[in-house]
Amino acid sequence: GSEVSQESLLLHGPFARKPKRIRTAFSPSQLLRLERAFEKNHYVVGAERKQLASSLSLSETQVKVWFQNRRTKYKRQKLEEEGPDSEQKKKGSHHINRWRLATKQSSGEDIDVTSND
Repeated sequence: GSEVSQESLLLHGPFARKPKRIRTAFSPSQLLRLERAFEKNHYVVGAERKQLASSLSLSETQVKVWFQNRRTKYKRQKLEEEGPDSEQKKKGSHHINRWRLATKQSSGEDIDVTSND
């Protein structure tokens, strides 16, 4: 019988992963156009995305992912502008608010989230 190496199975077997996608290196002119489009609208879809991708010689997926990443960066920058105090308050507040709703707690009560009781 012929032996199949472990490495060969990992690369070509039934559970082989797709090769890692190469990171897109955007040119300065592409970045400028993408940033300008983002200033006008944080979401680009449909024909607008197709046209933008075509004019930049990128795939629609590359444009879509760039916008997703740019929105994340924008949200992070907004939080940082508000200052570290408000950032800490916001981080878990939606969990506490959901807990208050679920347990019918009034928002006037402070919750000790550090206690083990």
